[in-house]
Amino acid sequence: MSPLEIAPNELVERIWERDPTVWTGHDEAQWLGWLDEPLRMRERVAELTEFAAGVVEDTDDVVLLGMGGSSLAPEVLRRAFGGERMRVLDTTHPRAIRALAAGLNLRRTLFVASSKSGTTLETRSHADYFWKLAPRGEQWVAVTDPGSELESLARKRGFRAIFPGEPTIGGRYSALSPFGLVPAALLEVDLERLLERALEMVEACHFDEGNPGLELGLELGEGWREGRDKVCFEDVNGFPGIATS
Repeated sequence: MSPLEIAPNELVERIWERDPTVWTGHDEAQWLGWLDEPLRMRERVAELTEFAAGVVEDTDDVVLLGMGGSSLAPEVLRRAFGGERMRVLDTTHPRAIRALAAGLNLRRTLFVASSKSGTTLETRSHADYFWKLAPRGEQWVAVTDPGSELESLARKRGFRAIFPGEPTIGGRYSALSPFGLVPAALLEVDLERLLERALEMVEACHFDEGNPGLELGLELGEGWREGRDKVCFEDVNGFPGIATS
């Protein structure tokens, strides 16, 4: 049965019960960690904040090396909160990489290599390129899932810090995991407040009515069923609203 054919109250209940058959029932059961991540990350706020405060004095710029799910949330945060000190590198275009390198004081740059699998070819290539220019472990951080090749490399090279991700979260759902919150801490975002608001949304997404997560999901599903491949957002009296197109 399609999620669009399930009654809304039943759908919400089954999602929070971690019922993988809401989707296809194949391997979704091992990818539902995003439902609990705001609470987990709240326990790590002090760790992330302390780390970010400790790199301020010897860092002029932060360069995040990542692709896809590892770069999307950091880029949104950078734009939303004003991150002049942070650059997000998610391209392998030689000219863009050379231009970025030329604008850095390489001895005062913190590099954050971000890859869940630890084998993302573009990110590993970025890391190898900049390691040749700045081969000092104290200038490097890794954000990766436990046991990955990137974690092993980070230990071998003596990275300043390694932040483990949550293996039960897919990359596109990782904004409130270390893949989003390590960059957020380096942007001096108030993590406690950010997660408080996230937990307010978690609570709202338990409701049968007025549930923003359910409303968005249904709009996306209905749009797909009607052959539309996107949902547009527009301001409605100063607040974002969903406008189908």
